[in-house]
Amino acid sequence: MESTYHVESLARGLAILSAFSEDKPALSLTNISRRLQLNKTTTYRLLCTLLSLGYLERDEQTKLYRPSLEVLRLGFVALSGLEVRQIATPHLRQLVDEVQETVNLVVLDQQDVVYIDRVGSKHMVSIYRPVGSRLPAYCTSSGKMLLAHLTPDHLETVLRATTWTPLTDKTITTPEKLKETLAIIRQQGFAQSYGEMLPELCAVAAPVRQHDGQVVAAINISAPAHRVSPEKLIDDLAPQIVKTARQISRSLGYSPETFA
Repeated sequence: MESTYHVESLARGLAILSAFSEDKPALSLTNISRRLQLNKTTTYRLLCTLLSLGYLERDEQTKLYRPSLEVLRLGFVALSGLEVRQIATPHLRQLVDEVQETVNLVVLDQQDVVYIDRVGSKHMVSIYRPVGSRLPAYCTSSGKMLLAHLTPDHLETVLRATTWTPLTDKTITTPEKLKETLAIIRQQGFAQSYGEMLPELCAVAAPVRQHDGQVVAAINISAPAHRVSPEKLIDDLAPQIVKTARQISRSLGYSPETFA
């Protein structure tokens, strides 16, 4: 859109809401002013506006601001409007009934994956990752699956922006190694992660395609490593996640025969 239609005050208000994160769920006036590089008077006026509209709350004791439930409501409205989520949810529930492990639906956002749906297992010990959570793509099964289907230029952009932190001794920490892994993923049709992000976590993922064959999301089964061996992950869970991903893709209008 042309710059003449840019409303600076609205942009600044949205920038305030974007300043909050999982690590920083509450911020002070000074924190927000510094993050936005605005003077305190301007920042305070914006905060008061967001407070009056119900998008922020202020703790009178700590003087810290935090997003309100109204922001959460908008987030869920956006999530519920995603066609892939609406179509995938029944399939995810059925898969959880079959494998008795947690199943997630994720999308790629720059160099991270974002969880847009989750159906948890009934095990006492399960992997909890709430909807809206973000994780680095390079060390997760679903992230690697989504990276494997990017165009070369898009992939290079993501890899340049990635911080290659060795989270465990199994974490891939170089673009070259990741590219080798992505080539294998494209060939075998699924991606696995065993102790790459957390030593006690394993997962396997498959791609979800829309009508034109483009990969728009990934689903994965995640479980504690003490309950799922590497052999079970590949031999038992991988075929089931691939099958479910294909069912969701067909529901989105994808026909494998068209692209054969």
